Amino acid sequence: MRMIIVRHGESEWNRIHRYQGQLDAALTDVGIRQAEALAERLREQSIDCIYTSRLQRAAVTAETIARFHPDTPLHRDDALLEIHHGDWQGKYANEIMAQYAAGLQEWREHPTRSQMPNGESFSNVLKRTLDFKERVCAEHAGQVIVVSSHDVVIKILIADALGMDMDRLNRLWVTNASISTIDYSGKWPYLESLSDACHLGALAIGHEGQQAI
Repeated sequence: MRMIIVRHGESEWNRIHRYQGQLDAALTDVGIRQAEALAERLREQSIDCIYTSRLQRAAVTAETIARFHPDTPLHRDDALLEIHHGDWQGKYANEIMAQYAAGLQEWREHPTRSQMPNGESFSNVLKRTLDFKERVCAEHAGQVIVVSSHDVVIKILIADALGMDMDRLNRLWVTNASISTIDYSGKWPYLESLSDACHLGALAIGHEGQQAI
């Protein structure tokens, strides 16, 4: 199986550096244009199935891709939701830095032992992400699927494919509306591309332009 993983286009809260988690921010105008460029990039790609988080920033991105693949099944799957940020959700990056400095530092350096106040544990998002991977690998052997999801879920899939220490997760940058591709067809997974954004041109957003996920 080949998994084409896309991160959603820029959301309104990405733009204003506000933590989203599982709150449902819409795409910006730029995010919509990013999704359209991504869809055009994948227009001629053979796709057997599309999976997406139900949150609109990921779902709209997936639906934009699906317009060029009207006969391809599209499934919403809660395993692909962003990590729940608990009390951080809805707060701006500068508020998190002021109120939760120690917790933010731990999240950045040691995510596996971090848990945002009243949020989801890393072990839970890790389990649901890897359970999803194992399920789709079994269901779609020999096929190509697209997965539209969020920062943490995508980084877990990439880190797992590379055999990385999950505490190094936040050393990865996955830009909005980028493509990361993993080939699961052999004994070992192969990361074929990481945060490929060549289709975005001037629409691409670097890590310095986004302070909250």
